[in-house]
Amino acid sequence: MLFTHLARKLTVVFVYLLMIISAQVHAENLTQTIWDENYGFYQKILDLPFNQKVSDGTLDEKIFKNYIIQDYIFLQNFKKVYGILLSKAPDRKSSAFITDLMKGVDEEIEAVHTIYFKKFGVTKEELSGVLPNPGTELYNSYLVEVATLEPFQVGLIATLPCNWIYYQVGVDMKKRGQAGGNKYQEWIDAYGSETWEKSDAKAFVDLVESYMKNAAPADREKMRQAYETAMKLEYMFWEEVYRQPI
Repeated sequence: MLFTHLARKLTVVFVYLLMIISAQVHAENLTQTIWDENYGFYQKILDLPFNQKVSDGTLDEKIFKNYIIQDYIFLQNFKKVYGILLSKAPDRKSSAFITDLMKGVDEEIEAVHTIYFKKFGVTKEELSGVLPNPGTELYNSYLVEVATLEPFQVGLIATLPCNWIYYQVGVDMKKRGQAGGNKYQEWIDAYGSETWEKSDAKAFVDLVESYMKNAAPADREKMRQAYETAMKLEYMFWEEVYRQPI
């Protein structure tokens, strides 16, 4: 009897603790937490010579040309990753969101990359002959691997840093007020013109937030690790395009 009574008490305590932990998880803004935890990587990206010189319009056009081509290669792979995620999406809301992301890639290429390809005289033949930089290839391979092998939510969050970083870089560059005569102003405006509440990045963060809060602890940790890895790979991509102009 004593053992049974004690077991019941322990069960009640255990359930109570689980309720407290669950309440804390749902009260916490988990995506903001992982942004804060990895903010150092974002700051390093923003402080790179590439972004400093894009911000004030002094970046060598050869370097920007290398960047815009490598980013195009990356985005082609991004569509492939979204396609993998679409096949694994667990509900209509997620399917619709991934479909919109895929359309967004095409719109981004048309609104940004095509403009600069024309400015720099980049032809389809030239694009087809350019190989990805090592950092681009590593990032591409990682995203495909995670999207293929890991649960949907882990693959999803691995694609979030790219979207969130580009939005924030654009916003931070616009705050510097270097608009007059900047030959890269169209690029800055493309990524930093929307308010946070209306941005695609905010919608993406909200979706990931819902998955994080409902994930099992082991999957939530996988999501944190995937996000951190993607942040590191983002830094490698940006740093490399500055060092390896065409």
